[in-house]
Amino acid sequence: MNRSAQEIQDWLVHRISSLTGLAPEAIDVDEPYYRHGLDSVSMVLIFTDLETWLGRRFHENPLLEHPTIASLAHFLADKPESRP
Repeated sequence: MNRSAQEIQDWLVHRISSLTGLAPEAIDVDEPYYRHGLDSVSMVLIFTDLETWLGRRFHENPLLEHPTIASLAHFLADKPESRP
């Protein structure tokens, strides 16, 4: 199932909120992930949870090439589904 950019963005905001303790409204979707206090372990957790939620497998971590929530959400919404 393909998700909209807004759905993906909302999911990422809530996932980052749960990992960092920041309120969802305090998370700026145009700021780099590190500005929200995420470390490498958190980034791996988000990556694996995102794969599960989307039902997709990625060959590379898209969070590395798309350093903001907004850019990643738009990239994933435009990317066709792929199965393992």
